[in-house]
Amino acid sequence: MTSINAPDLVSFARLSRAIADIKSRADVARSESVTGRREDVTAATNGDVGSAHRLKKAVADAQSFQELLLVSKIRAERTQTSLGAVGGEAVRIGTDILSATGRGDSYALTTLAAEARAAVFNIFSSLNVSEGGRALFSGDASDRLPFGDPEQLLSDVETIVAGATDTADAQAQLDTYFNDPAGGFATNIYLGGDNKVAPVEIAPGVRIDVSATAADQPIKNLLKGLVGIAVQSAASFADSTDFIENSAAISLDADGDITELRGVIGVGEAQIATAITRYETEETILTSLFNQKTGRDQFEAASELQLLETQLEASYLLTARLARLSITNFLR
Repeated sequence: MTSINAPDLVSFARLSRAIADIKSRADVARSESVTGRREDVTAATNGDVGSAHRLKKAVADAQSFQELLLVSKIRAERTQTSLGAVGGEAVRIGTDILSATGRGDSYALTTLAAEARAAVFNIFSSLNVSEGGRALFSGDASDRLPFGDPEQLLSDVETIVAGATDTADAQAQLDTYFNDPAGGFATNIYLGGDNKVAPVEIAPGVRIDVSATAADQPIKNLLKGLVGIAVQSAASFADSTDFIENSAAISLDADGDITELRGVIGVGEAQIATAITRYETEETILTSLFNQKTGRDQFEAASELQLLETQLEASYLLTARLARLSITNFLR
C-alpha cells in the first residue's frame, strides 16, 4: 500500500518561520522606503559603525550652529532697526535748535523742546524691545527691559538744570548723572545688566559682538542732549543759550557715534551670514557622505516592500489552505 503524508506540525512550524521572516523584512523595507536610510547600519557600513555615527553627529552640529546663528542674526537685525530709529529725529532737532538760537526764535525753541521730550519717549520705546523673550538692550540681564518711566529721567535732569549756577555747572552735574556708576542714570534709569551679552560664536573659538545696551555711551549722550533740550526752560542762569546749543551739539555728536556702533554691528551681521552659509555647505557635504554610507534608495525599498507583501499574502493563503486539510479531505 502507498503511504500518504498529511500536513503535520513540522510543516506549520516551517511555514510560520518563513512568514515571520517575510514580515520582518517587510517592516525593514517599509521603514527604509520612508526614511531613505538603512536599518542595519552595521551591515551598510561593513562594520564601520563609528564613522557613520561621527558623520551623523557632525551633521547635527552643523544644523545646531545654523539654528543658533540664525537667532543671533535676527537679534542683530532687530538691534540695528532700533538703533536706526533713535538717531534720525535727534539730528533734525539738534540742527533746528542751532538754527533757532542763531536767530533768537524763542517760539521755535519752545516747540523743539516739546519735540525733544517726545523723542526721549520714543527712544525709551525703541530700546525697550525683546526678541525671543530676551530684552535686546539690557545686556546680560535680558530677562528685564532696560528702561522704566522716561518721566523719571526728565524730572531728574530738570532738577539738575534748575539748580545749576551756569552752563558749565549744569554740564558737569549732567556728566556725573549720566556717566558716574553711582549717578542717577545708573541707579534710577537703566535697569539692565552691567555687562553685555555673550559674544556670538561664528566658528569654534571665534566670537564676535553684535549687541548694544541702553547704557552704551552713545545712547547716554543722545539722551543727555535731548533731555537738556527738553528741559531748557528750567535753566535760570544767564547763559542758558549756551546750554541749549551745547545740548544740541551733544545730540548731533551722539548720532554720529550711534552710526559707528551700527557699522560695527553691521560687520558682525555680515560675518554671521557668511558663517550660516558655510555651515549650510558643510551640512550638505556631510549629509551626502552619511547617505553614501547608510542611505537606501526609497524607490528600491518600496519595490521590495511590494514584493514582500505579495509573498506574505501568498503565505497567509497557503496557511489557510493547510489549516483546512484533514486526512479525510485529503483522501477524497
